[in-house]
Amino acid sequence: MEKQNDYYKILGIKKDAKESEIKLAYRKLAKKYHPDLNKNDPKAKDKFIKLKEAYDTLIDPIKRKIYDQAGYDPRNIDMSDLFRKYDVNQIREIFGQIYSRNYMDPSLRPPPEGMYT
Repeated sequence: MEKQNDYYKILGIKKDAKESEIKLAYRKLAKKYHPDLNKNDPKAKDKFIKLKEAYDTLIDPIKRKIYDQAGYDPRNIDMSDLFRKYDVNQIREIFGQIYSRNYMDPSLRPPPEGMYT
């Protein structure tokens, strides 16, 4: 089984980092590992994807709260407070983004609302 990464380590920030620190760290590393700027490095694309995933999770307060509470183990989450405050579809999307490896694949996403009506 693949060992999951710590998003805070990936971005090189502390767990109590503010939004501005997260953005700064992401921009710095994204520029360093962007596939267009590192065409000779085959691992740059993978590093960039992990950076984007970490940034997307930590910059969103809801996703960050879930990630901080559970990490990559959904059994650790206390759902009682979460389901009272948020729409179930919103929570499903958040979990899909955090835990699904293929979420970036457009063919696996559901069709847009109203597409078949």
